[in-house]
Amino acid sequence: MPVTHFITHQITKAGPQDGAQLSLCDTEPTLDDYASRVMSQLRTIFIGRSGKRYGRFNPEAPQIKALTLDWLNDKQSFLSFSQTLAKYFASHLDNSPLEMEGYIAVIAEEIADGDRLYVYHLREKTNVALNSNMELTETRFIDFSNTGFALCINTGVLKGDDEEKYLSYSYGRGEKALQNSFSEFIGFTDTVNVEQETQEFLQIVNEYTKNLSDEEAVETRAKVVDYCMEQDKYGAPVEFKAISLEINEREPEKFEKFIVEKREEARAVSADSSDEPVSISSEVRNEFIPDRKSLKNYVRFSGKNKDVTLSFSASSLGGDVKFNGVTNSLEISNLPARLLKQLQQDKDFNDSQD
Repeated sequence: MPVTHFITHQITKAGPQDGAQLSLCDTEPTLDDYASRVMSQLRTIFIGRSGKRYGRFNPEAPQIKALTLDWLNDKQSFLSFSQTLAKYFASHLDNSPLEMEGYIAVIAEEIADGDRLYVYHLREKTNVALNSNMELTETRFIDFSNTGFALCINTGVLKGDDEEKYLSYSYGRGEKALQNSFSEFIGFTDTVNVEQETQEFLQIVNEYTKNLSDEEAVETRAKVVDYCMEQDKYGAPVEFKAISLEINEREPEKFEKFIVEKREEARAVSADSSDEPVSISSEVRNEFIPDRKSLKNYVRFSGKNKDVTLSFSASSLGGDVKFNGVTNSLEISNLPARLLKQLQQDKDFNDSQD
């Protein structure tokens, strides 16, 4: 069983002026199949979220890092560690106007690619069920669809402290204020800008495909996006060696070498000029974490205003869709059959009224 510890503590802060009420679990529960099933569901939620942040503990806010290392170095039990973490967070909430209800779940997991520690904000939901006597009764259950913030710590890397991104962090919808508060409490600092890195990578893809035929360029860009989206689905980074093989099996190192060359050029530009910002990161690494939103925007153009909603494939620009930069207008040919039918019906109706 990969889950080695699973403890929850209840926290309630009813109003801005109220203190946080904390109900601590006082004994570590025996692990059973429920723990693995819940963790599997929570892991899927965490991996599937877009907009995750990556970083490390801020050296100027060492409290939670020190607490975590105390547990990792066997200076306190997991139960004591989780209780102290919950107490710290409750105290932090006391000094803020935020409201909160639910549970703090602290979970440790041993998996093949390294041990992990998770902190989740869980909420409950009430519903009606039938009991063993076929009578209606109220029941409460975990509302996975309303899972709040989630923190993942790569504890093996944390102990070595030799990387810049051993923390990953995500949050639920509509909880920006609570997200910021929890981030401040943890002492989280971003070290990776996934949106910028993805856009820089896609810029290199554009330069690479300029030397290909139109058909090859479209196919290559589609392969790149599909591969990156698949990696994002599993919460995995995109390795340049692997994606180079994916898009060109006959010359598996070609794209990877092109990436290295472009990044070295960017570093050279950065060294020669300190006045202008360089769009491509000067740090040369062999992988990056894909940003889902940037990938979607790369293959499709979309937008809307009060009256119009438009979305079309990026590959159709210059073909069925032509943009006039002078008049800021689009010329669209080869309209979808359904839309064309609606327009023709509307025209016929208006003609009949004249």
